Amino acid sequence: MREFVDIEKLQEIQNQFAEATGVGVIICDTDGVPLTKASNFTEFCHYIRSCSEGERRCILSDGRIGKIAAKSNRPTIHRCHSGLVDFAAPIILRETYLGAVLCGQVLMEDEEFSDLADMRMNLAELPLNQETLQSYYKKLEYKTRSRVEAIAELLFVTANYIVEMGDAYLTKMELSRNSEKLMKELQTRTALEKVLKETQLKVLQSQINPHFLFNTLNTISRIAYLENADQTQNVTYLLGNILRYSLRNIDQLVSLKEELEHVENYLYIQRTRYRDQISFTIEIDRHLEHVNVPIFTLQPIVENAIVHGFEPIGRPIHISLQVFSKAEKIIIHIIDNGAGLESDQELVLPIQTGKGHTTGIGLNNVNQRIKHYFGDEWGIKVLNRDKENGTLVQIMIPNHLA
Repeated sequence: MREFVDIEKLQEIQNQFAEATGVGVIICDTDGVPLTKASNFTEFCHYIRSCSEGERRCILSDGRIGKIAAKSNRPTIHRCHSGLVDFAAPIILRETYLGAVLCGQVLMEDEEFSDLADMRMNLAELPLNQETLQSYYKKLEYKTRSRVEAIAELLFVTANYIVEMGDAYLTKMELSRNSEKLMKELQTRTALEKVLKETQLKVLQSQINPHFLFNTLNTISRIAYLENADQTQNVTYLLGNILRYSLRNIDQLVSLKEELEHVENYLYIQRTRYRDQISFTIEIDRHLEHVNVPIFTLQPIVENAIVHGFEPIGRPIHISLQVFSKAEKIIIHIIDNGAGLESDQELVLPIQTGKGHTTGIGLNNVNQRIKHYFGDEWGIKVLNRDKENGTLVQIMIPNHLA
C-alpha cells in the first residue's frame, strides 16, 4: 500500500477518525501487519501487544478479519483473539486487496453478539501479569450494537476515501506514461475540451467535503458525551444517508424529491451543530417532485447560505426553498435572511475564488452542471433580496412535464 498512498496522510486520517469516534484505530496490510502507529488504543490492547506472542496473535487476528471483510467488500464486525469487539473495513484498489482499516477495542453485551465471528484464544497462556490484564479489562468501554454498526459504516467511508487517494495516484501515473498516446487519440481541440469538461464535472460532483464530515463527527462525539444516544443515533444515521448519497453515480439525474430529502438530512445535522439557530421551510407543488435535476443541485447552495449567510454574523437564519412552474420553466428559489451580498446587484458567475470549503465553488459547480445537462440558457442567478437582508438564489431549468 505504501506504493500508492502517503503513510503520513493515512496517519492523519486515522488520528482524526479516532479522535472523532473515541475508538482505537490502526491501518494494516493484507497480513495484519500495522502500516500506521496505533491511535487511541486501550491500555488493555497496548499491554497485550507488549509481549511478542500477544502481538503475533493481534496481527493474526487483524489479518484474518481484514480478509473476511475483503471477501464481502463490506465492514465486518467480530470478536478478536482477546475477546474484544473489533471491526474492519477493506481497502480494495482496482479489485486488489491492499489491507484494512481496523478499529474497536470495546465490549458488547453477549446477547447482542451471538451471531458475530469469534476468534478468542486463551489469554492465560500469554506471559503477562494476569491481575494487571484484568485491571485493564475492567476499564474497557461497553457500546451498543447500533453504535458499533454506525461507526463501522463511517469506517467504510474512510476506507473508500483512502482507495480514492490511491486511485488518483495510479491515474496520474498512467496519464503521465501514456500522455503521448492520449494526445494522438484526441484528434481535435473540441474533443479535448469535451473530455476535460466531463472529467472536471465528475471530480467536482463526487467530492465529499472533509470539513463538513469531520465537523459532524465531532458533533456526534459531543452529543454522545452529553446525552444517552437517541439523538446520536439520528445524526449518525442521517450522516450515513448523506455519505451514501454522495457516492452515487455522478452522471445521473435525480428527482427533486430525492434532492429535497438529501437537503433535509443535511440541514438536520447542521441544526444539531448550531443548536436550532437554523430553520427551514419547503414549498413545492407535488407534481413537480418528479422533475429531474442534476444530482447535488440544491445542497451546495443551502450550504453556501449557511457558510456565507449565517456563520459570519452568528444570528439565527431562516432558509426557504420554493419550487414552482411558469410556462415551460421550473423555477427554484433558495432564500435566506442572512448576511447578503457585498454588492447591491446580481452576483456574476463564475465566481473567482481562492482556497476554502464551498465558497463560490458550489455555485459555479451547480451552474456549470445545469448548463451541461440542459443548455447555456439555463442556470442560476444570485441576487440581494429587495428591501431585506439576505440572498435569493434562483435556479431555472426546463419543465419536461409541461
